[in-house]
Amino acid sequence: MKDDHIGRYISIAYRSNVTLLNKKLSNYGIGRGQYPFLIALYKKEGICQKSLCDFYNIDKAAAGRAIKKLVDKGFIIKKTDPNDKRRQLLYLTPKSKDFKKEFIEILKSNEKKMKKDLTEEEIEVFLKVIKKICFNLGVESTSLKEE
Repeated sequence: MKDDHIGRYISIAYRSNVTLLNKKLSNYGIGRGQYPFLIALYKKEGICQKSLCDFYNIDKAAAGRAIKKLVDKGFIIKKTDPNDKRRQLLYLTPKSKDFKKEFIEILKSNEKKMKKDLTEEEIEVFLKVIKKICFNLGVESTSLKEE
């Protein structure tokens, strides 16, 4: 246990999860940088890029690249905010709405694989601990802010 490091296992789990999702989503032209934005927009459309950056703790440039790819592939569109002409709001397209059920099933299958052989108590403890780790690392926002 002396040589076990939390960061190592977080990194391994993250990369394994991303690799599996990439395999499942590559047929749809969605890469690892884009699917978190689809997840957020399925939960709440009409949000701006800054809210997504805050929610995922992602820098503005990386978010901009991911959003551009999703726009180019026809999954999302940008509309000017009627209350602030400088701001663009993001919305799902019919293509992404048609894809939602399949996308959610892919995510659920990954989640199921991660939780295999874990008790509800273990999952609860893990979530409590990982949230503390995020907080310790300076991640303060864990939910989308209202616009």
